[in-house]
Amino acid sequence: MDTAPITVLCPNPASRALFRVGWDRVPFEFSHALYASELFSLPALIDLARRVAPRSNRSYVEEDHTAPGNGWSDRPSKKSLVENLEEIADTHSLVMLKRVHEEPEYRCVLDACTDELSQLSGIDMRRSYRDALMTILITSPGRITPYHIDSEANLLMQMHGSKSVFIFDGNDREVLPAVELERFWSGDIKAATYREQLQERAWRFELSPGVGVCNPIIFPHWVQNGQNVSVSLSINYKRVADQSADVFRMNARLRKIGLHPSEPGHRPMRDGTKAGLYRTIRNVNHVLHPRKTHHA
Repeated sequence: MDTAPITVLCPNPASRALFRVGWDRVPFEFSHALYASELFSLPALIDLARRVAPRSNRSYVEEDHTAPGNGWSDRPSKKSLVENLEEIADTHSLVMLKRVHEEPEYRCVLDACTDELSQLSGIDMRRSYRDALMTILITSPGRITPYHIDSEANLLMQMHGSKSVFIFDGNDREVLPAVELERFWSGDIKAATYREQLQERAWRFELSPGVGVCNPIIFPHWVQNGQNVSVSLSINYKRVADQSADVFRMNARLRKIGLHPSEPGHRPMRDGTKAGLYRTIRNVNHVLHPRKTHHA
């Protein structure tokens, strides 16, 4: 098992410039060196699955046939986590091993990636972002990961197999209307609606071992797996401060009482007021209902 210090990102001059100007702004392709690591071999992942299976919130499995617009499944898997991985070449499954950086042998990958990303982007990732997460995704041949948006900026790195990643502009309000963002930032992870008629607006990235793609916060995407079992590593970074997210959350509250609020960016001074008001309401709720979970 690999334990020595490693290099994660291997950008060429073009992608090096994109990290500097495009990180968390536009999607772009890059190269990485992790695909040769035994940490991401299927035997190593089955061993990891045996260790994390008894722990809560450390894995997720979908076994259904799906399509871009179907959304995430709510049905529990009929098989164990390990069984799903052992049979994944012959099923139609998606397996996520979550928070793998909490395992000592994987922690060095996250630390190295964060250091390298700070250098490449010119951003202190540990100050400007929080709650860095590593997830390993193992998918059956031909499997589709449905259309969705994430609240974190993402690095998706291909280890084994291949996949096509379709990413849409999160700033295009025909693709992603403001009301869907209001619902998403208020807790509805299925808020984004796939519009097949807008598919041609997507960027298409072809991932193979050693190739990755950067995806900004709330840029909708879906994934088509290739003809073999796919293993990918996803590393997510959540912004420490995100005023636009707080404005969307406040706008959702205003819309519920019959108002028609303007989305973030149109009236900066009003944005600051709405974001501040949302944070005040959130902080009061934390005091009054300390056990209730609220969006940060």
